[in-house]
Amino acid sequence: MEWPKRARTADWENGVLTLDGEKQFEIPELTAEIIGRLAGYTLAGFHTKGFPVTDELLAPFAGHKSMVNFGVEKGALTDACFPVFSAMPKLRYLLLDGNAAIHGGGLSALQSCKLDLLTLNHTGLDDVGLLQASSIPKLSHIQIDHTAVTYEGLLAIAGNNYIHPVAHKQFTKEQMEHFSQLQREKAKKPIQLDEQAVEECRRVLSAFFAEMTEWEQYMEQAGFENPEAVPRLLTIWEKYVSEKPRPGYLPLNLSYSAQGTYKGEQFLDAEQITKNKLYIYTREKNTGFDRRFLMKRVGEVWMIDAVQERLDGWQRTGL
Repeated sequence: MEWPKRARTADWENGVLTLDGEKQFEIPELTAEIIGRLAGYTLAGFHTKGFPVTDELLAPFAGHKSMVNFGVEKGALTDACFPVFSAMPKLRYLLLDGNAAIHGGGLSALQSCKLDLLTLNHTGLDDVGLLQASSIPKLSHIQIDHTAVTYEGLLAIAGNNYIHPVAHKQFTKEQMEHFSQLQREKAKKPIQLDEQAVEECRRVLSAFFAEMTEWEQYMEQAGFENPEAVPRLLTIWEKYVSEKPRPGYLPLNLSYSAQGTYKGEQFLDAEQITKNKLYIYTREKNTGFDRRFLMKRVGEVWMIDAVQERLDGWQRTGL
């Protein structure tokens, strides 16, 4: 084969090597020579599936400077593979599903990484390995279905409120909800919750959700050009929102969801920040989408001061 001068992504599956999503080559197996050539490219992504890639075979990738997304699925990797990834300064996504010999004992090697997503479904990951994974500073999502992780092992990492374990088969929905609740409890500041304030904040939010749903239904019929669109929205803002309007978000920039942004919102929890500020946690019942609303006492009433969504940790967004 005639190798191209440069490539940004490389994917191997079923005997076919694909470079940059389009150049395909018949490669029955990944040899040390081929891996060496691929490691010589300034790749941002590398992925194999179904080939018994070993720890030794990956050695040429050690310290790769441009790699962001790396995956070896259904390979023959062990815990000895992790030092190869530890020196990749841009690595964010590591997909290792189906490597049965990985138990997680070497995950401590990744503590200096900027790793955000780690998938270890169908591996031998155990409680000790999960605990090591929870110490990776930037890791926000770890997939752990079909592993040796126990529920006690999962609860043991609840002190890390940044990490979001993903388990659709390993544990029940109720168990995962309990884990999330425990995470929130451990993350709370030791300030006694003002139950009366919480009840008032939930009432304010419920009214806001209802009026926003009604406004979005109106917009679906009336359209953005309707002269009443902005005035009706500003009336809602004046009643419920203390946050200063920001460019790109409501009410300065109009947008809406035909399904209703807050139609399926359910209250989960509350956290007291100060006497006059608290968080109300919610989850959208259909998508499982998590939000938390920062509520602020303004005079004698509670108003919405900001909203955050749980994506890569909690990130501020617009209402």
